[in-house]
Amino acid sequence: MNTSRRDFLKTLATGSTVSVLSMLNPVETLFREKLKNKLSGGSLPTKDDYSLDKQIKYLNHGSIGTIPKIVQQAHRKYLSLCESNPWFYMWSGEWEEPIESVRKKTAEFLNADSDEISFPHNTTEVYNLLALGLPLGPDDEVLFSNLNHAGASIPFHIHSKKRGYSVKVFDIPVHDLPNITKEEILDLYEANITSRTKLVVIPHIDNTFGIRQPVKEITALARSKGVEFVSLDTAQTMGMIPVDVKDLDIDVIGTSAHKWIQAPKGVSVAYFNKRIHQKLDPMWVTWGQERWKDSARKYEDYGTRNLAEVLTLGHSIQYQSNIESILKEEKLKNLWKHAQNLCEQNSNTVWRSPSDWELSGSLFIVELKNEQPSILSKKLFKENGFVFRPFDQHSTIRISPNVFNTTEEQDELFELIV
Repeated sequence: MNTSRRDFLKTLATGSTVSVLSMLNPVETLFREKLKNKLSGGSLPTKDDYSLDKQIKYLNHGSIGTIPKIVQQAHRKYLSLCESNPWFYMWSGEWEEPIESVRKKTAEFLNADSDEISFPHNTTEVYNLLALGLPLGPDDEVLFSNLNHAGASIPFHIHSKKRGYSVKVFDIPVHDLPNITKEEILDLYEANITSRTKLVVIPHIDNTFGIRQPVKEITALARSKGVEFVSLDTAQTMGMIPVDVKDLDIDVIGTSAHKWIQAPKGVSVAYFNKRIHQKLDPMWVTWGQERWKDSARKYEDYGTRNLAEVLTLGHSIQYQSNIESILKEEKLKNLWKHAQNLCEQNSNTVWRSPSDWELSGSLFIVELKNEQPSILSKKLFKENGFVFRPFDQHSTIRISPNVFNTTEEQDELFELIV
């Protein structure tokens, strides 16, 4: 006999079926205990805290991050629970409180309010939303640099053709990035923002040359020149360095949580400042528009979602929040500086990222003088287990280590570049 949702929930109320919360809470409790044991006393994660093959030297967190073992374990438990009664765990409503708890953790992580947080699939989804949903017309212009990621650029190029607004791309010269200054970057924005500029899109750290842009100063400049909207692509920074939305005065942030937040693939984080909620139309439109009209929740695909992934995102946020930010920055800065020194000592390599840490990060670019990057990448993976990103068009490789990586791995890598 078919059981209606109402009858099923009545059955739950009688106590004949175990509630969701009573099943989810032990997963949360166990995770917290494991997290406390792993990161107590100011320690940093090590390679043993991940599932990486022992032979792999993983230096490509800028493409895909690695998920801590204890986060994976929680994810598997949520998936198993969901599959024990798929209808109930998707639609009974008892998931709402745990999901809102994840939203609250994420808001605290970014210094935002809970109703400013949504859970998209990735950064590209956020920029399609902006390209389609912002009030942009024939007199308006969207501005970004040549270092903007394709996922944050192509949506505007495509959708502007139908909507009628303009897209302006300006060049940040990349021939001498080690010597670039904050003032030079700001001058480029100053020269290109006009009275028509309605949206400025900033890559916090770009994926091709690793420039950390002075976001707070760019935003203040844009506001002073009348720009209404400023968006920040944090795919390469959220989880690497602190992101404080109130301090940065940003309207929208997109990220890809599978990188530096080390979350499951297919779920991510977005921030939408309250001041734009009534101006930005949602891309997904169905039954929840009135219910979520005053919340960034309306920008989510709130149909059938992988709720196990969303719950696990909360654990990934917890994991990153429990790593002491000062220790993390010291470790990543040390790896960055060590690689820079190795590059200068190697006659076959050239440092191509900024040499000022404040304009750089744990994603940096090395030019190869004598080898094709893709060939070297395949060779060193096959023979030595190294994973990094090659860019043949620039004759460069991108190295993006995380806190469990070591200077010894970098030593070995540069010794192999001959």
